[in-house]
Parts: sequence; structure tokens; C-alpha cells
Amino acid sequence: MAFVINASDIIDFEAMPTPRSVSEIIPSRSATSSPSYHHPAIGKINFSQLSTPYMQVTDMQFELLSDFELRDVDSTNTININFFLSGKLDTTFSGLCHELNMRPNFHNLVYSPEGKDVSRVSGAQKVEMLHISLQRDFFVSCLGTCDAWSERILEDLRQERPFSGSKINPETTPHMMRQIDTFRFNTETGPMRNLLMQSKILELLALQMDQFRTPAPMHEDIRHDEAEKLHHLKTYLDANFLSELNLTQLSKVCLLNEFKVKKGFKVLFGTTVFNYLRKLRMEHAAQMLANFKVSVEEVADVLGYEHAQHFSIAFKKYMGVSPSIYQNKGKSMLK
Repeated sequence: MAFVINASDIIDFEAMPTPRSVSEIIPSRSATSSPSYHHPAIGKINFSQLSTPYMQVTDMQFELLSDFELRDVDSTNTININFFLSGKLDTTFSGLCHELNMRPNFHNLVYSPEGKDVSRVSGAQKVEMLHISLQRDFFVSCLGTCDAWSERILEDLRQERPFSGSKINPETTPHMMRQIDTFRFNTETGPMRNLLMQSKILELLALQMDQFRTPAPMHEDIRHDEAEKLHHLKTYLDANFLSELNLTQLSKVCLLNEFKVKKGFKVLFGTTVFNYLRKLRMEHAAQMLANFKVSVEEVADVLGYEHAQHFSIAFKKYMGVSPSIYQNKGKSMLK
């Protein structure tokens, strides 16, 4: 039988603000080395936080010993966002008829004012997530009024109805993951740190809202089980885009024949498998050039190019400028 614990019990034990709360306090960011806490029934908990008057961001890691249920018994007036990074978490939210079961590389947005949410977590696993809690009025100020998704959300808020961004958790895109990684692993210090970190979270919020407003279209000519396999392949590409990959290997990864991989991927995601790989690689190269002290030759080697000149040609074709120009432009923007 799973161990049952109230969310407030963990919070009291940790001596930390609740992740679902937002208060009018001076913006702060905890130290780079996250404090570590131990619970005899749950395991180890690490967290670091960014707090502002309109949002609270908590980077949480759990190393779990046993199965447990986490029950949230407190009401809340905040909008809560969860970018799930590792492990498994199954949650039932009060007022929602659908579960939002979290898996790596997926995210959700929930308004559940009554509380009474129940999360079920299996033991012997590591769970990582980035949790963002937004003050309600601030969230409303971020919404538009010219699209169906925003109008639905605003009406639900007026009526105090629980809602989620979508009934199915969307995938976390590579662009979103870069913002998350920049926030989690940033080592900047000084007076601009909090402002830079807030800008990353706000960009992440903008990307999430844009994804909710423009959900992926359904394709009747792709069977549901094949679509799931293609989504699995896309997730695999997101994690392994630097590896040498061919169509035969990718076919084995998703258990579809090569024809279905080529046709289905393009129909479902609007681009070919190898164009998507190229996009991931070039965006990774751009991040390296802009944020790290590396040479063009080193970046070319990371991407698997035998000659740096071939990489430079491919990069310019994709980005519109050469790697050296892009690198200098990135450095000037960081000054």
C-alpha cells in the first residue's frame, strides 16, 4: 500500500514556501547548490527557487524510496504549470474529469482552485520537474482575447471553473527545453541574474501558450497507434540528434517500416525526419556558438562533420549567416 502524505506536511518539513503559492516578496533566487532534505517515508528532496511578486518557480528533484500518494488539501488561486523532466507522476485534479499523467518531456497548465488534488508516485525512481506558479491577475494579463483558447480560459476563470491547458499533456519542444536548461543550470551572478532568469521563464510561458493556442492537427490518415510510435520517434530524436542515424535504425526505434516513417513523420509534424534532425543539430550548434567559448572547428566536430567548411556551408544555409558571424553577434548581445 502506498504511503499517504499531505503536501503541507512536506512543505512544513522542508521549511520552504509551497510551490503553488505566490506572494509579494522581493525577487530572490536560491543558491546554485540546492538544499537537500530527507523524509523517512519518501526519500531525498532537492529544490531551488526563484520568487517574484507575480510568480514562483521551483526546480525540484525527488529520489524516492517507496510508493506514495501526495494529497493537496489547500485551496489555491494561482495557475500552476509543470514541465516534467524525469520519472512518472499520475495526478487527479479536483473538478477535472481527465487525469494529467506526467511523463518526461511533457508539460501541463492547471487551474484547480479547490485543491484536493491527488498525485500518485511510484518508489525507486528519480522525479524531476520545473514547477511554475503564476499569480492569477498576472496570468490574465498575459492572455490575449482574439483566439478561442484564450477566450475559453478567461471564461473559465470568470466562472471559477477548474481547467487545464489541454486535455492531453503536450510535448515539451526543444526550444522549451533550452529555456528550461538555461534556467536550471545558469551560473551567472550579479544584479542582472534574477532579471535574466525571469526573462527565460516568461519566454517559456509564451512558448507554452503559443502551443496551446495552435494544437497539433489530427490526421485521419495516420492510425492512433502509429501516431504514438512516431511521437516516440520524435522524442528519441530530441535526445539523440547528435548520433549517426539512418532510416533503417529509426525504423527499428519506432517499430514502423521505412515508408511509414518517412511519410507519417512528414504528415504528422510537417517536416521530414532528416530535416527535423538538421534543425535540432543547427539549433544546438547555434547555442554552442552563442553561449560557449568554442571554435567553429570544435562545433563542427561535435556535430559529426569531418571538415569544418562543410559545417559552415550547412550552418549558413540554415541560419542565413556564417558560424563566425553568428558567434560574434551572440557575444555582442551578451555584453
